[in-house]
Amino acid sequence: QFRRQLRSLIKWYGYISQIVRMFDKDLHKEFVFCSYLINLLPVEKVDMIDLEGKLKLEYYKLQKTYDGAIMLSEQKGVYEPAKQKGAMGFDEKEPLDEIIDKINEKFKGNFTDGDKVLLTALRDKLMNDQRLSSMAKSSDPQIFTESIFPKAFDDAALESYTESQDTYTSLFEDRNKYNAIMGALAEVIYREMRK
Repeated sequence: QFRRQLRSLIKWYGYISQIVRMFDKDLHKEFVFCSYLINLLPVEKVDMIDLEGKLKLEYYKLQKTYDGAIMLSEQKGVYEPAKQKGAMGFDEKEPLDEIIDKINEKFKGNFTDGDKVLLTALRDKLMNDQRLSSMAKSSDPQIFTESIFPKAFDDAALESYTESQDTYTSLFEDRNKYNAIMGALAEVIYREMRK
């Protein structure tokens, strides 16, 4: 019974911690302890039920329906890509794509998918900052980029780091990357907030 409850705790904590970030360190320590403890506990003996002679098979039919081999025909063909339907318009870059292009210019394309997630989260956090929005509308680009935005970016990055340390560690390890992301975000966010 205890082993079953322990296994249930491990299973459900592992499931829930993938969905919601848990801030209870004591519960996490208990989870780690239980994960190791369950391997040391003796396995409960399960009595196997003997069904020999207790079940009677009434209907069973085994019949051969096909005899032969399935072969593919040897034909040479050319695969043609699907054609796009509708009128083709000019490609308009999303603000996030523009930011990524600017950062890739500075880092020569070394921008990972994890960095894109990080960038999206930072951009969303900064776009929702009402104080930053009002300052963008009342100041010129140079003052915004050099004076106002760095403080807001630092606050957003630190807040994000406290929420998810593993994800944001790479941002704080490389100062050049940090400055490149901040500069690219500043230009795009300033433009978007002025709309």
